[in-house]
Amino acid sequence: MNIGSRKIVVDEAIAQLRLYCESNGAVLKYYDGLPGLTTVGGSEPDKVTLEDLARTMVIGSDLRALDIVWLLEVDAEKEFAAIPVDARLEDAAPGTALFDAAMALDEKFSGHRGFGHSKKGKLLHLKRPYLFPVSDSFIRMTYSDASAGAEFLAAVHRDLVNPANVRDFKVLQTRLIAEPATSAAKVLAEAPTLRLLDILASLLGEAK
Repeated sequence: MNIGSRKIVVDEAIAQLRLYCESNGAVLKYYDGLPGLTTVGGSEPDKVTLEDLARTMVIGSDLRALDIVWLLEVDAEKEFAAIPVDARLEDAAPGTALFDAAMALDEKFSGHRGFGHSKKGKLLHLKRPYLFPVSDSFIRMTYSDASAGAEFLAAVHRDLVNPANVRDFKVLQTRLIAEPATSAAKVLAEAPTLRLLDILASLLGEAK
């Protein structure tokens, strides 16, 4: 499969996901809400809560006190409400209403000093996990040809809808379902395809 500027075969992807899960169980449980995906969008999907911010800290958002105060006061209820919690990036091609709505929500959380793309990506992915990619320094290395914002979102969308990738991600998810009950990676069978792409993009960027 092609992820950003990198390539990885399904067998290697499975191996990498197993290693990730073995060392990131707390992230999968408290940030992603796996197993079960019972907390999609958080307890209040159309606003940012202290619970949301605590969950982003588990994945290393490194929020400052000033970030927390600002985030709790951002009025983005209208922008959140315009996007269903299960809206998918696969359906958000550039120029569509869903893509524009995603960028309007992204803009609401832009411009605060010290609250950059990595912190924002971790928060917005938590609120709309099928639509917004996680973004960190390693993922940005994998997507080095796409700047932040609309260009990055469009690049990840292209990878999600690439027919070869669609096929390989289906194989990957089938393999994850077949993992033994003792495998830490089995919980990823319930994860959005976007989250699998995020994890692999981060691992590929780290290895670069």
